[in-house]
This record gives sequence, C-alpha cells and structure tokens, in this order.
Amino acid sequence: MNSMSLKVKLILLTLLPLVILTSSVGWIVFHQAKSLGASEIQLFNDSLARSKESALKDSVQQAVSAIWHVYQDESLDMVTAQQRVKAIVNQLRYGTDGYFFVYDKTGRNLVHPILPNLVGQELIKLQDENGDYVIEALLFQAQSGGGFHQYQWQKPSTGEVVTKLSYAAWLDDWQWMIGTGLYIEDIALEVTQLTEQIDANIETTMFSIATIFCVTVAVIVVLTLAVNWHEHKLADRHLKELSHKTVMFQEAEKKHIAQELHDGVNQLLASGKCHLELVTSTQLDANSVGHLDQAQDSLSEAILEVRRISHRLRPSALDDIGLDAAIKTLLEDFGQYSIADTELVVDLPKVKLKSEVATTLYRVVQESLNNIEKHAQATQVSVYLQRFNQRLQLIVRDNGIGFDARAGLNHQGIGFQGIGLRNMRERVEFIGGEFDLHSEYGAGTEVTVLLYMDGENE
Repeated sequence: MNSMSLKVKLILLTLLPLVILTSSVGWIVFHQAKSLGASEIQLFNDSLARSKESALKDSVQQAVSAIWHVYQDESLDMVTAQQRVKAIVNQLRYGTDGYFFVYDKTGRNLVHPILPNLVGQELIKLQDENGDYVIEALLFQAQSGGGFHQYQWQKPSTGEVVTKLSYAAWLDDWQWMIGTGLYIEDIALEVTQLTEQIDANIETTMFSIATIFCVTVAVIVVLTLAVNWHEHKLADRHLKELSHKTVMFQEAEKKHIAQELHDGVNQLLASGKCHLELVTSTQLDANSVGHLDQAQDSLSEAILEVRRISHRLRPSALDDIGLDAAIKTLLEDFGQYSIADTELVVDLPKVKLKSEVATTLYRVVQESLNNIEKHAQATQVSVYLQRFNQRLQLIVRDNGIGFDARAGLNHQGIGFQGIGLRNMRERVEFIGGEFDLHSEYGAGTEVTVLLYMDGENE
C-alpha cells in the first residue's frame, strides 16, 4: 500500500508541472488563435468589401464614359440626348445580375432594365425589409459626390431578397443619378467558410496539443513505473542478500556454539561422569551410592541433551561426513518420535558441496520433516537426493492430509528455526536453485528443490 502510494505521489509530482504548463500553453494558443482568426476574418471581410466597392465604382465610371459623348453633345437637344442616354444605359450589362439604373432628383425611376414596371414611378419613399429608404439614401450619396449604400433587394437570378451594395454618381447638368449594385451575400458565405476553416485549424491545433500531452503523460508514467520497478527489484535483491548473509551468519554462530558445546561442555560433563564412576567403585554406604547413581543419571541426561542441542544447532555430520549422512541422521531422529515410516534414496556421487548449498538443502529437509510431524498426519515419508548430469534434485514427499499450497507459500508464517515455507523458497532461489511445492487435500505434499551444478555450487 505504501509502495503504491509512493508510485502515485511520484507520478503526480512529475505530471503536475506538465499539466500546468500544457494547460497554460493550450489556453494561450487557443485565445491567440481565436484573436488572430477574428482579425484575419475582419481583414478578409474588409478586403472583399473594398474589392466590391472598387468594382462598383469602376463599373459606374465605365457607364458614365459610355454615355459621356451624348451627355456632352451640345448639338443635341436635351430631350433627344436624354432619350439616347436612357437607351444606352438600358442596354449595359455585366456578369449575371449586373445592370444600371437611373433616377431623377425627385426619386422618379428613369431606367430599370430588370424591373421595367418601376420606370416612371416616384420611389423616393421606397423602403426595403429593414425600413431603409433606399432611393433617398442613394440620391444623397450621389449628390454628395458619389457614394455607396447597402440595402436589401431582390436578386434577379434567384428571386431571393439578399444584401446588395450599390454605388451612385450624379449627372449635375440633368440632375440625374446613375448607379449600379452587386449582391454581396457571397461575402457572408466566404466569411463563414473562412471562419469554419479557422475554427477547424484551431481544433486541429488543440487536438495536436492534447495528443502530444497524452503521449508525454504516457511516456512519463511508463518511465516512472519502470524506474520504480527497477528500484524495487534492486531493493528486493539487496534485502534478500542481507537476509541471506544474516542466515549464514546465524549458521556460522550455530556451528561455533555447537562445537563449543560438543568440545567443551560435553567433554567436561563426560569427564565428570567418569570421575563419578570411579567413586562408585569404592566402598560407600547405601545412601551415598544412591546419590551417586542419581548424579550419574543426571549427567547422562545432560550429555544427551547437550548432544541434541548441538545437533539441532549444527549437525556435525554435515561438516564431517557430508549432506547425505546428515539427512540420514535427521530421518533417524524423526523416526524416533514419529509414527511415519521413512525412506531415504541417495544417488549422489562423491562431490563436495559448498557450505551454504549443503546447509540450505539440509534446512529444507529439516523444515519439511518438522512440518510433516506438526500438520501432515502422514504414515509414509520419502526423501530423495539425486544428481542427474549437472542437476541436483532433492524431493521430500509424504502421504499426509495435504493443504492449499498457494496459500502456504503466500503466508508469512514461521516454521522451524524461523525458516517457514516462503523463506525456504527464498533461500533456495538465492543459491540459484528452483523451489516447488505441490500439495492437495487428501493427496499429501511434495517439496522439490532443483539446483544446477555449474562449478560454483561444488
């Protein structure tokens, strides 16, 4: 739980600056893009409007140029000249919906090639859908030296009422207004398309930032977990090494204490017993003989107890005559206090095992026999110690009641000499071996150790 909490803290500590930085950059980019997009749209709209205005003004100037020779012809009377000008303007066209119109100063229509029914009508008070006095405004722009006006008008090619931009010029001698207009709904369409394109570009940019952020987060999480896993494995290995060194140190201390008990205390006890035996050979009264016999019995029990303690701490056979003899002694001791029959199969060529290898295998057998006695209720116990080429195999098998092997290995219980099933496996794996525990309810238990002999273990 603490380890997971530390992982989460490390990841959050790493990601927090990135989240803040990415959010800030994203916010700045988004608002800058929106601002630049709005400026670009406004510039585009103004540019289109200026181009339309320039085109309208040029068209009116061309129309004026087309009638100018008649308008300035002094040889013609005014009525004839005006009739000719009307005819010329009525024939002028450009584009699909381009035409020219003419009004006098009172707002009476003189030329309208698209809506001839308007000719002769007083339209000074004509209003569009928005209530704009169209002709009055155009007359004002024309009399002011020429100008533009925007209003709603029916488009000839579609019949729809759309926005129209017109330019009107003034013929001062006749008090006439001549003008033309362009339908500019296409400007709104182009501006809309540009707006949609800019919004799409902003979305793409934000999506790219989000994608880069997600990929970066994923990389950071993976790297953090990888580093954490590596450090965890390294710490676990160091812990196992420390645990192994501690166990081996304990084994060395046990060996030293066992030797001291065997060579020191045990020898003193044996010497004391010999002296007592010499005393009993002399003439003593019955009461003294009884005390001496009791003392001899106590010394004999003390000698046996010291031997048992010495043997449990560190069997001398493991150092003197080898692993197989030490395991045989273990089974013999086991048979004295257990109801189970024992079997030992040894096929081990004369080979000198490293002290920690022999100790580990011995402790596995010792712990297994201890667990069998306590829990298995077995009637048959078999131990196999065999070598196959470069592999050394140890098997301890019983026909007891069995148990849940997975739960047993995951349990942190403590067995004989503080080894336990899990620690037993760790000790085997530390010396490069493989540990396997197989057990089923009602089918007994089998402990297997497989060790590869590569020269270092010999």
